[in-house]
Amino acid sequence: LICCFSVLFKQWYQRRVRVRMAVLGQRVQVGDYYAVVKYLGPVTGTEGEWLGVEWEEEGRGKHDGSYKDVRYFEAKPLHGSFVREHKLNPGKSFSEVLQLRYNDVTGAGDAMSIINKDNSSTNVELVGLSNADVNRAAQLTNLVMREESIVSVGDGSFIAEKCINTENLDMSLNLFYDINSLLQVIKLMPKLISIQLKGNVLTSKEVCDVNPPHSSLERIYLAGTGLSWGEFCKLAEHIPNIREVYISGSTLNIGNTPAHILQQITVLDVQYSDITDWDSLKDISVLPHLQTLIVSNNSISRVQISPGQFSQVQALSLDNNKINEWSSVAELRKLTLLNTLRIRLNPLITGPALDMRLLVVAMLPAVKKLNGTPITDNERLQADIFYLKHFATDYYKNEPHFHTIHNRYKSLVQEYGEPDTGLPKIASIKDQSIVVKIAKPDGKEFEKKLLKTTLVKNLHLIVQRQCKILPKNQKLYWIDSFNEKVLLDDPTRDLAYFNISKDCTVYVET
Repeated sequence: LICCFSVLFKQWYQRRVRVRMAVLGQRVQVGDYYAVVKYLGPVTGTEGEWLGVEWEEEGRGKHDGSYKDVRYFEAKPLHGSFVREHKLNPGKSFSEVLQLRYNDVTGAGDAMSIINKDNSSTNVELVGLSNADVNRAAQLTNLVMREESIVSVGDGSFIAEKCINTENLDMSLNLFYDINSLLQVIKLMPKLISIQLKGNVLTSKEVCDVNPPHSSLERIYLAGTGLSWGEFCKLAEHIPNIREVYISGSTLNIGNTPAHILQQITVLDVQYSDITDWDSLKDISVLPHLQTLIVSNNSISRVQISPGQFSQVQALSLDNNKINEWSSVAELRKLTLLNTLRIRLNPLITGPALDMRLLVVAMLPAVKKLNGTPITDNERLQADIFYLKHFATDYYKNEPHFHTIHNRYKSLVQEYGEPDTGLPKIASIKDQSIVVKIAKPDGKEFEKKLLKTTLVKNLHLIVQRQCKILPKNQKLYWIDSFNEKVLLDDPTRDLAYFNISKDCTVYVET
């Protein structure tokens, strides 16, 4: 009994000595709820110091940071409250949580015992697992320390002993506020490959660590940590082999990136980062191994790529930006390795989403996957025809920059013919004419020289004269390159609409 009391007293004392003054911007816990400190100081009409907080849970607060007509801080409606500092959960150390949860992990027999959050024991069945599997589980290869109110490092030697084989660490939604403490934890795990730090709001961001860099870390998640790009670059000095960086949710000014860092990076996610200017990405555009760039949910309105920029990028996400010019889509042709693109929710056109998809498909013939869906050969054929018709008016007007933006248009016109818009055409009648073979029901054929703009209803009349079959009894079709029947089932459409070009054979059935 005395021993149990001593352990509990020690834990209580350790928590008490960690109590500290809260700082602005810090993520704190009160009971079972989390908030961010927005104000420190007095409140009119009360005694003592208060913390003004913005709760993460909607409706938890009583106001928006304004109390009795006095504005103390900014918060969402019904997210703001004032609390006393002694109400805060003082938090735990990493080593304390590690000891409570994993210190008694054993691999005896057919079960493994794990200490739970409430200090109870759970047996995990290991039936069918090899000794190697059991040993791997006991070695804490994958360590989950999520939402444990961790605020400090604690006993570094204990962490180093227990986590010598840890490769993946989830520390999201804790209360860490000092970047040096996080860096210390990372460097205590020599085999660490991936770390999740989402939701640890870092208010103390000056890197003071002087230990050697961590060589094995390849993947880091920093969403919602509040790190600026400059602060991240200082952190990156200590993780030189990092390959994947997810730093969404911060206001980033991606500039002044030191040339010697991030040289191994292949994936960069900077969503929700208030990026408004594509040019602000120029420092990262020369990273030699960058293959995936995610800049969705920002405010970029124009894309302009200079020679040599993003030369290795194969996947690009531009969802939910403010791109409103087709010239930006044309710029993406300069990314010669680009094969995967996301570009939804941009004000390029006001019509249906399918229309925008077809236009993008036509403009970027090298892209294989658009907005998460593979592009089929049949869809690309439809896209080319739709693209021709959509921009026909601009083509016939011969606008100055048309062919700079739409440099595929001429080749598509040569392949499919010019669409009919009712406007004066640049091409001659000779350029618009094609020779079409028409196969009668009896197998005999005849040739007819027609304009690409000939309507199907007029073709029905030609067939009536040659075959003595009324138009209503005729069924016209041709066989495309995929060996599929293409029915000429709309008498108001022209031949170009159905992709009929020279040397095509139109078949007549009754």
